[in-house]
This record gives sequence, C-alpha cells and structure tokens, in this order.
Amino acid sequence: MKNIEISNIFENIATLLQVRGEPSFRFRSYEKAARIISDLTVEASELIESGKFQDIQGIGKTIEEKTREILDTGTCKAYEKLIDEMGVGVLELLDIQGIGPKTANRLYTEYEIRNIDQLANALEDGTLKQIKGLGKKTLVTIGESLEFLSATRGSRIISMSIAFAEKISEILKNCSAIHRFDITGDLRRKEEECHGIQFVIDCSSDIENTKEVLIKALQDYGFQVSNDLPSNQENNEKSTLIQNVETIHFYIDNDFPVMIYLSSTENYEATLFITTPSNEHLEALPLDNLTDSYAESSRYLEETKNHNETDIFEKLGMSFIPPELRQYSDTVSLAIDDNLPTLLEFDDMRGDLHSHTEWSDGRNTMNEMVATAIKIGLEYFAITDHSVSSTVANGLDEERLLQQIEHVQKKDSVTEGIKLLAGSEVDIRRDGSLDYSDEVLAKLDIVVASVHSHFNISEADMTKRMISAIENPFVNIIGHPTGRLLGRRPMYPINIDEILAAAAEHNKIMEINGSPSRLDLGPEYVRKGKELGILFSINTDAHSIPQFERREYGVNVARRSGLTKDDVINTYTIERLVETLKHTRK
Repeated sequence: MKNIEISNIFENIATLLQVRGEPSFRFRSYEKAARIISDLTVEASELIESGKFQDIQGIGKTIEEKTREILDTGTCKAYEKLIDEMGVGVLELLDIQGIGPKTANRLYTEYEIRNIDQLANALEDGTLKQIKGLGKKTLVTIGESLEFLSATRGSRIISMSIAFAEKISEILKNCSAIHRFDITGDLRRKEEECHGIQFVIDCSSDIENTKEVLIKALQDYGFQVSNDLPSNQENNEKSTLIQNVETIHFYIDNDFPVMIYLSSTENYEATLFITTPSNEHLEALPLDNLTDSYAESSRYLEETKNHNETDIFEKLGMSFIPPELRQYSDTVSLAIDDNLPTLLEFDDMRGDLHSHTEWSDGRNTMNEMVATAIKIGLEYFAITDHSVSSTVANGLDEERLLQQIEHVQKKDSVTEGIKLLAGSEVDIRRDGSLDYSDEVLAKLDIVVASVHSHFNISEADMTKRMISAIENPFVNIIGHPTGRLLGRRPMYPINIDEILAAAAEHNKIMEINGSPSRLDLGPEYVRKGKELGILFSINTDAHSIPQFERREYGVNVARRSGLTKDDVINTYTIERLVETLKHTRK
C-alpha cells in the first residue's frame, strides 16, 4: 500500500472525529500523521521494516500500530468502526463550499445529516434555513456546490486514479494467465479527472480460462466482480464496436468503476486503439475502410488483426496520435494532414518557478528544497513564498520578503549547479491591487500573482480584478488562474476569454499548476491561450519535497493541450528565461 493511501485513511479518521465533535487533540494527531506520511520520500513499509518509522517526529506508537494494520489489511479497525457508525458519506460534507467542520458537526449531531444527498434534501425542504449562521448567501453557495459535486460524482483525480490502477496492476502482474496488459481509456489519455479505470489484457491462454482465473484472483483480493455493465459504458459507440470482446467489471473505492478488456494477442492493440479515445475523438476517426458501421465489430477486429496502433493509424490514412491527444475531435484532421505538434516531453523541463518553504507554509526549509531541486536535475528554481494577505499561510510582510530576497541571493552566490530566483506568490486583493508596492515587486526576479480569497464576488468584479493584476507591469505569471479544485470546487466566476485576451496583450505567462487537485489551467483554456500566442509555465506549487513529482502532472496537461517545448518557459535556458521574464514587464 502506497503512502498516499495510508495518508488518506488517517486524514479521513481525523475528519470523522472532527465532525463527531471529538476534542482537537484526538483528531490533530491523525491530521499530523496524514501530513507526515504523505510527505515521506520513502515508503512507510520500508521505514517500519527497518525500525525507523517511530524515529520520525510526530509518529508515535499508536500511529505505527495503525500503519502496520493498514499495510497488513488495507484498512484499520478504528477507521472501519467510524465508517460503520457515521457512514462514509459524512466525508463528503466538508467538500461542500460553505460548510466547515463546526457546521458539519451541527448537521451531523443535531440534524442527522450524514451525506450530501441528505444535505440536498435539507436544502430543498427548507431545513437549512432554520440553522443559525447559514445566511442566504451561504445557502446559495451550498446549493451551487451541491450541483457541482453531483456533476462530478463518481470521478477521481488523476493521482488517486493512478494509485488505484497501481493496486490493480499488482494483481494483474501476479496472474500467470496474463501475457501483458496496458492501462487504457481516461487514464491513458492522462485526464485530470477519470471516470473509471480501464485495462486491456493479452490472454496467454484461451480467453475464457483467463477470465475465470482473473475473476478468482480479484475476488480473493476482496473485489466484488459484477455482471452489470457500469452505466458510463452502456450503449456508446466504443462498447458497440468491441461488443464481442470479453470484459470483467467491478467497483473500487465505493463507486469508482473498473473495466478490464480481455483480448487475444492478435487483437490486443486493436482493442487498445478503440478503448483509448473519448467518444468525441472516436466518432471523428475515418473508420469507413475498417468497418461499414459501429455494429460490425467482428469486421473491425478482423481488419486490424495483428496490427499495432501505428499500423491502424496508417490504414486510416493518418499519422500516429499520442494518447494524450485522443480527447478532442480536431486532432483527427491534424493527423490526416500530418500536422500534429511535436509535444513537450518531460525531459524538456529545466526548472520550477513556483514553490514554498518554511518561510511561509512550506514543510521543508529552503536548503532542503534547493538540495532536492539540484538532486532531480533542475537548472533553475524559484522560491515564491506567500505574501502578507495569506495570513493562514504565514505570508511574508515587506520586511520579511526583503530579508528573504537577500537570503536567496546569498545562497545563489554559493550554490553550484543551479540558478536560484527570488520570487513571491503575491495575492491579488479583492480590488485587483497586489500585496506589495511596485518598489518591492521590482526587486523580485519573478512575481506569480494569484487569487486566494473572495471567490464568490461577481463575474464582472472577478474578471476586472484579474485584469488589473495582469496590467501590473511587475507581474510575470498568473498563478492557478481559475481557482478550481478538482472534484471539490468549480472555477470562480470569471470571463476567461477576457482574461486570456488581456494576458496576450500584456505578454503575461499563464500557469499550469501541477498540483493534482488543481491542474489549473485545464486543457480547454490552455488550447485557447496557445491560439492567442500566450506562453505557459508548468509549476509544482510544491510545499514539500515529495510534491516535486507534480511536474509530471503539469506536463500531462501541456501534452493534452498540444503544447510544444517552445510554448512552455520552463524548457528555456536560464538566459532565455530571464529575457522572457523581462518581456512580461514591458
């Protein structure tokens, strides 16, 4: 079991205890353990085996015992007892905007509201209006948040989807009846939110035997294999085209569907080809010379027998389309014209321009963050701690910022192998002004301007606020521009077309924030920005050493958006980067 899964269990325990009204010392220890374990650079299992787990500050005997139990069984009795008592739906209450821990506690203890369905009913029948402290504006926010969560229910962010896929992959690897397998569907396209996990497997023996062996392996692991097709797979062109392909389907993490396609070796890549794209992309493919209709699945499989994906694309008169570009229909015409972009590669990345240290709310010292940046091969690295308005993040006032600038410059002068940049993630205030004076901003190598408060102002005011920051001559990058939190919070009301137009006019760089809960900007807006000639910066927004891995998530978004290395400033040499940053201040 991975650290992220252990951390999630402890975080859920902390949330449930908090909602139940337990004293803070009880849930704080689990919160702390969740944070510590998520930030570990090695697996908790290795530390336990070596006897070093309790050496970590904040990890005591109780946490180690429960971690051992989770590693052995996949859960722990304390967690299961809370779930049995309170229901897993309670965890969703705190995902609702307008509901904090205290309100969730009142909803649970006084009104017996234990999930978002009951919350929706209470909003509809007027029960919530009777609760002191929930004003009209808060009720509107709760209603909008419920609507958003309803639309995204059943999906998981990519990092969580990968963790689940890795768990299932271990079962597949240990099944002797399987010759090879690949992830397909949403996760192969590297979507920010996945609506399920899909695999294609190559059966080394006959398909029916493999199906029987694999079902037993999945059942032995505890999965309930179902004969009911997941609702999001019913009656679409994809499932019709491969209707003769055997499948196994079940659910993980309550309602998250898993689909496994069982294929012969000769049809393996043909099945992978069909199951990878979105329906929109699939419908745009010129499949006429492979099958006359989607109903003729047997002909499709016959025409593509023993062909790899490159061969299939060639038969369709197209160049190979990378999986990340098999979301939108327009990439089909580009492939037919042999005009697809040469996508950015992870190895093209040279630096990170948005990170945090213990100076604000980071969990590692500047020395530790810089040492890690050097270790992973970065050529430049910007320290961009929070500004003074972010009080909960221990934001720096002007005096502390000036001290940090001096500290970064001194460290840069004695550090080999990397260029350190003194920066700041500066809050965009409600009126569009920034936290620091222009005189102080001018002393920074890089300014990332971001919104961290007042999300519920009108679209007109939010748009005006953002454009005001874009017009500031000292701003280089607009951080996580839409403010979305995947699966939890939609983008704030904003006219994104006006924002992108202003960024293009003032040569501002738009961030692709690599946090898997943000991945902001998303591909639909990155594509628009690219058309306007906007440059992008892929940043980790790392608050700890393990979060450096977020670069990969950001690169996924860039590739899904059709970006090349010239579109992303993190691929530039330090000399070219400095000149580009100067250009944003004209």
